[in-house]
Amino acid sequence: MVVLCLLFSFSATVPALAVDFKISGVWQVGFEHSNVIPRGVRHSDSFGAKQRFHLQLEAIASETLSGTVQFEFGATDWGRAANGGALGADGVIGEVRYAWLDWMVPQTDVKVRMGLQLLRLPGVLSQWGFGPVFGKEMAGISVSSPLYKRDGLTVDATAFWARPYNDNSVNTYGGSRNTTHLDNMDVFALSLPVKGDGFRINPWAMYALIGQYSMTGVSVRAVGGDPGVVAPRGGLMPILGNGNNYAWFQTRGLTALDRAWGDGFWLGLAGDVDITTDLRFGFEGGYGSVNMGTVKNYTGFDGTRRDFEVRRAGWYAGARLDWAQDWGVPGIIAWYGSGDDDNPWNGSERLPQYNTPWGVTALGFGGGTYDDNTWKVLGHNPGGMVAAIAQIDKISFVENLSHTLRFGMFWGTNSNDMPRRANMPWPNRSDGPMAYLTTSDNAWEANLVTTYKIYENLQVSLEGAYVRLNLDSDTWRGAEKAMYKDNYRVSAVFTYTF
Repeated sequence: MVVLCLLFSFSATVPALAVDFKISGVWQVGFEHSNVIPRGVRHSDSFGAKQRFHLQLEAIASETLSGTVQFEFGATDWGRAANGGALGADGVIGEVRYAWLDWMVPQTDVKVRMGLQLLRLPGVLSQWGFGPVFGKEMAGISVSSPLYKRDGLTVDATAFWARPYNDNSVNTYGGSRNTTHLDNMDVFALSLPVKGDGFRINPWAMYALIGQYSMTGVSVRAVGGDPGVVAPRGGLMPILGNGNNYAWFQTRGLTALDRAWGDGFWLGLAGDVDITTDLRFGFEGGYGSVNMGTVKNYTGFDGTRRDFEVRRAGWYAGARLDWAQDWGVPGIIAWYGSGDDDNPWNGSERLPQYNTPWGVTALGFGGGTYDDNTWKVLGHNPGGMVAAIAQIDKISFVENLSHTLRFGMFWGTNSNDMPRRANMPWPNRSDGPMAYLTTSDNAWEANLVTTYKIYENLQVSLEGAYVRLNLDSDTWRGAEKAMYKDNYRVSAVFTYTF
């Protein structure tokens, strides 16, 4: 409220600037019961209630100049003192989620956005509308401009520079090592969206400069419990062996890398075609490679001293088909993602990515109603598996009431010798509880989501999601018992938008 009062008082004292202020926001209150991290494991509660409030303020000077800030209050777990949910309801739970400046280069159509913003690469498989490689709120600059427009065909260009990490290494090394000049990560991307009569195509490319210590010094606790900030480490790294995660590797492996600067590059394509007015075909795919260097005499796998290539390179290709009907939208989503071979020393053959929220299913891939829900059972991306999902979206026979019904099958493409040769003590990836599926493993998922519009700006979403993990005991040699076979979440989320 202090922020609001200051803004309103400021706007009242400077009427000559003729700045228009717009306020919008989203209130969410959710209840869930689950056995997926952080619920129902290691003596944690299976049931939880939480809330969150997003408040967005826009200061609009003209069509060519404006500023936007979005505050996030919560997520507040009911009853937890640490985030303001205990008796007395007093806690430091406010933070800045977005803060950007929009302006146009004078006498041109070039648009510039500078500051904390959502930066992402294109995609069509996920319900969030962007691909699995890169997409998260962060600091950066994005620039967009039209290039060509004629006879119904338009070609635009969008580029951005993002800085996901910088100046965090002191939290790990305490300034005792010469690390601060090697702890920034900078990402540069370019996309060229093309739109024509009944089709849309968007090729893109991205390059990342990765300092040797750029992914150190960040923990879930340090960032207010947001695992999405930490999880990209697991998406860029290969399997580290012996159950080791990045927190272990940053103190025992990073200092031995033979490269001060790593790098990564990606190429991809996304688009869709209107086959008829009711039938749409979408496609996306990409290739990426990240190379952090080599660690000499690494003992993280079987105890022998060998060179470990800290690199990850892989690809994926996917498609979807949607058929719009009066009563709903039946459709199919499918993809193939390259998997690891049986040699842990040469790095990973899975797609490197930043563990972007990739909402193709509710529980397996985090496409639930409330994005601060439980962790993802199957992962953030299509790497290391082949999948087929059948769904019926927007089912509606009653006014203001709709449903989504979804069923998916997933098979691993990682070598079933990898768990033994990498000495993996549990079937998950680095820095996260997501399942690592080999060619001997599979999983299936079922979702039912019902949404009812109570008022014009208030709706409630009821969700039931279940994931069955079928992990091969001969492949994992008992380690499969560290993961639940039956994973579930039932939830109710009330959302008020204004």
